Amino acid sequence: MTGATRLLRREARGDLPLLVCLAVLVAVLAGLGAAGPVALAGREDSALRDRLATAVHAGPLLSVTTVQGAFDDPVLQARAHPVLSQTGPGGALVAGTATVPDGSSVRVDRTVVTFPLLKVALPQITVNRISSTALTPHHISDAAAHLRYVSGGPPDDRAPAGTAPGIAISEAAAKLTGLTVGRRITAVEIPVLGVVNTTHFTVSGIFRPIHPDDDFWRDQPTLDQPQSFPDGTRAGGFNASIQGLVGAAAAATMKDDSITLPTITWELGLTLGHDTVRQSAGVLSALQAFPTDLTASLCGSSDSMGREQCEMGDDKVSAYQVGDRFTPLLSAFTAEDEQTRELASYAVASLLAVGLVTVLVAVRLLLRRRAGHLALQRSRGASTAGLVLLRSASTTPVVLAAGALGWLLGLRLAPAGTSGSPQPLIALLGTGAAALMVPLLTWQAVREPAAVRDPRRIRRRRGRRTVLELTALLLAGAGTVALRARGSGGGNGVDVQLSLVPVLFAMAAVLVLVRVYPLLLRLLAAQAGRGGGVVAFVGLRRAGQDAPATGLALFVLVITLGTAVFGGLVTRSVADGAAVGAAWSAGGDASVLQSGNVAAKPVPETAGSPVRATVAEQRRGVRLVGDTNGATYPGVALVTVDIGRLAAAEPGSPLVRALSALDRDPPVRTGAFDERIPVLADASFYAQESQETLTAVVDAAVTGTRQLHVKPTGVLDTAALTDPALGPITGGLPPGTRVLVASSAADRVLPNQLTGATALLVYARPGADPEAAAASAADALGPLASVRVRATRLAELRDDGLARLVSSSYAVCTLLAALFGLLAVALELVLTARERSRTSSYLRTLGLGGRSAAWLQIVQLLPLAVAAAVGGGLVGVLEPQVLGPALSIRQFTGGPGDPALRADYRTTLLLGLCLALLVLGAAAVESTVARARRLGAVLRLGEV
Repeated sequence: MTGATRLLRREARGDLPLLVCLAVLVAVLAGLGAAGPVALAGREDSALRDRLATAVHAGPLLSVTTVQGAFDDPVLQARAHPVLSQTGPGGALVAGTATVPDGSSVRVDRTVVTFPLLKVALPQITVNRISSTALTPHHISDAAAHLRYVSGGPPDDRAPAGTAPGIAISEAAAKLTGLTVGRRITAVEIPVLGVVNTTHFTVSGIFRPIHPDDDFWRDQPTLDQPQSFPDGTRAGGFNASIQGLVGAAAAATMKDDSITLPTITWELGLTLGHDTVRQSAGVLSALQAFPTDLTASLCGSSDSMGREQCEMGDDKVSAYQVGDRFTPLLSAFTAEDEQTRELASYAVASLLAVGLVTVLVAVRLLLRRRAGHLALQRSRGASTAGLVLLRSASTTPVVLAAGALGWLLGLRLAPAGTSGSPQPLIALLGTGAAALMVPLLTWQAVREPAAVRDPRRIRRRRGRRTVLELTALLLAGAGTVALRARGSGGGNGVDVQLSLVPVLFAMAAVLVLVRVYPLLLRLLAAQAGRGGGVVAFVGLRRAGQDAPATGLALFVLVITLGTAVFGGLVTRSVADGAAVGAAWSAGGDASVLQSGNVAAKPVPETAGSPVRATVAEQRRGVRLVGDTNGATYPGVALVTVDIGRLAAAEPGSPLVRALSALDRDPPVRTGAFDERIPVLADASFYAQESQETLTAVVDAAVTGTRQLHVKPTGVLDTAALTDPALGPITGGLPPGTRVLVASSAADRVLPNQLTGATALLVYARPGADPEAAAASAADALGPLASVRVRATRLAELRDDGLARLVSSSYAVCTLLAALFGLLAVALELVLTARERSRTSSYLRTLGLGGRSAAWLQIVQLLPLAVAAAVGGGLVGVLEPQVLGPALSIRQFTGGPGDPALRADYRTTLLLGLCLALLVLGAAAVESTVARARRLGAVLRLGEV
């Protein structure tokens, strides 16, 4: 036992430097398996938290609404309305039925009680030519924190029963209506039963927002800003709509028979743990069951008419209605997150491939250094199995210990509380590969050393190599064909096929290079020989002979550079696609959006205004029926665009070129019932219906259903359909919605719809701030309109956590692969240094100078550097074309289609040049060290 231990120590001591190198490699791979997935999941958690925080600005992610019911129960109707006093306990009861997993919670952020629309009696208010005023009272639980009173004070929450409850209105509403503090308001309401009910309020205070731009006022814009609409009379009067705040006891102080019961909405907030992505899956499942659980917990009884009743404390209420914005947000994020993992999986697979090849090179060098010792032991009668066990016994414990240490360190360094978990498969792959390579390569080296020069063995070895190369090429080709036929993986997370095919493609490229570039080197060497260049001739010939031996180094360099180029391509394509997506979202430099079809107010476009031009667009939903063939097309979006203003604002727009076809046909022909609207349609619809006139059925907001005729007269090609000018008005349509485009001249015969949409594209003057241009046009469609600024949207897309995660994944993996690659190249140079040194020794003995010998070292490695730079650059540039439809980045750009993948040739050239210089630098260092140690000055003893 002592002798065996001493032998193992001697074996390990002789291999100590390379054993340390191998141990570090295995430890790094194991540590990456422990810490990498956890850190990646932490970035995903952060991205989802940012999405949730942004979405909350647009309104509550979850809400529950109900109305006090049992209208036919005289006992309940005779009671005072305690519903407002139950809003707090009722909200807690509602939130408690959402059985979210541990670590997350649902809470009540805001309670909103909305009373029915009331009409303020005339002629009490006659200012500002107001014909009538509509009043909507609210009680909002957290309103007091977001406003201050400029006159009077808040309504009393404890006003005695039978008195007129107080109501507070905004400063803008008071200015419009002329109401002042202390003014008594008489309001009437016509409920469903047809009985005219009357109630009274007293203006208790007038307020203004503390911060008009905070989330509260974005959610409640009409509480501050009243709305006014022309009444359609010749006198030019207006109908005003204002809102007010009442106290918590308002319902109890109103007479029971004077007002319909209010609607109560609880806005619920969702809190997820640090492992946001993991928690969200459970929350999503709970929310899908939330409406059913809520009804099962709080509902069940029926009134005398058979309607289901629910409970809120001691009250009977109508069915609970759940508004859920969290589910679609999470579904969209999940799809993007899975696509992120698909893209990142290629970078991870490339890193693992480079790491394993580096381990292989280290093991080869380890065995090469012991080749003489193994041959001596073999000649003394040592068995193959014994030598394999001896080599394994000295390396396996080191590899296993390094793998375990790397795993523990990775667990220690991994961030805590993320949705990810360590992946032992990566650690086992690196550790197992290193542990198995030593016995396998040892067995190959010592099994039949005497038969190396046997021609039959050589032919068999060459045949096996050819079969292996053809197999690799066949796998790469078959994988590529299968991947292109399959298309995108649909965002299902780590895509093994998408990860492995590029690696196989890089391997195929290396195999082709190893076979092809030695032939070119022989031609160049022959040319150099005829020219009398000894250094060039010998160096090129030697490089051609060493090409198969440097295949692993070439593979490492090619796949590392290919991954870097491909990562730069993806990063640039995502950035360019984000610019397209931002333009699609905003239309122009900015856009103003409003639900419903409304007329836009004029926007100043004078020399001092930041606005250069504005273009109005309208969208209506129509149903089409062919007048002759009877074909029906429900759910068609009819968009009208101001052609002249769009042509002046964007002359090169593809939509403008398409709209020019409408000029060849009269925009609208009117008759008793013969309004005919020329429209543009997509190619398939135009091919079907270009000879047909269709009846368009339009549901109007006030006048009921209206019928007109439309006639497809031109084609909307792909460029026109994806023109940014259509983005704001069509971007929110469900996928597959058919879009028709007409001139804005059709607006005079098309009725307005509440379900339609209006967009005003805003173009800023050169040098003007787009934010200022957007602010100038913000009120053009009314106070409820939303504003989109292209620059702001672009910043949001580029700052998105998942988009940054894709870029950082490729950056980190490329950096680590480059470090592995440097080590592999250095080890490969050491592995082949003996042959280069022997060549230099021969030539130095024959009289070659020291400077020429140094250049010879560089010339021998120059083809490897050039082949790696060219091969890696081509692999990175061609991979998007090879992968084809399997590679998609649409989720990160927000545009109308999948953006084109654009290679960054400047970065590719720079990376290739850096790689070539790196290899040449290594050759220069090797040459300098050899000259300093005079390793190639003369032949060694025994060399001939």
